[in-house]
Amino acid sequence: MPRFVESTKRDPYRNFNFRVLFNNLEVAACRKISGLTGTVEVVKFRSGNSPSSVDELSPGRVHYEPLTLEAGLTQDTTFRDWATQLIRHEATPGFRAAEPDFRRTVEILVFDLDFNRAVKKFVLRNAWVSKFTAMSELAAEANEILIESLEVHHEGFTLEPVV
Repeated sequence: MPRFVESTKRDPYRNFNFRVLFNNLEVAACRKISGLTGTVEVVKFRSGNSPSSVDELSPGRVHYEPLTLEAGLTQDTTFRDWATQLIRHEATPGFRAAEPDFRRTVEILVFDLDFNRAVKKFVLRNAWVSKFTAMSELAAEANEILIESLEVHHEGFTLEPVV
């Protein structure tokens, strides 16, 4: 009697099991993360003596899109504290934006379906807040959670081994 071959197929990871860390400290539960994108510019080149009318293409500079983090508004002040560092810089004469904690390492850990173990780890280097939304829209007839959000610029991200 033939036996069934054990499947080697792996189910894709779900998008709802994740954690966020700023400088190795876990942040209050984020509900949404978007914008983890890197783009390489295309540099076109054609020499004047080339017999071809087709441009040669080479990779150019790399650009990273800002990351958007959203979380439910709670008593946790992690988002606000980081965001207001630069806001205070603009409002307070003599405040130095170059203080050591102005830029942070942001880690995004993706977990397996059962939330037992981290399976992916994205690390953003030299991240800093460029936009802070203190709370989402208030509406008397609504029935929604208040959301705070950060837009974070960074100098690149890597996918690192999970330890």
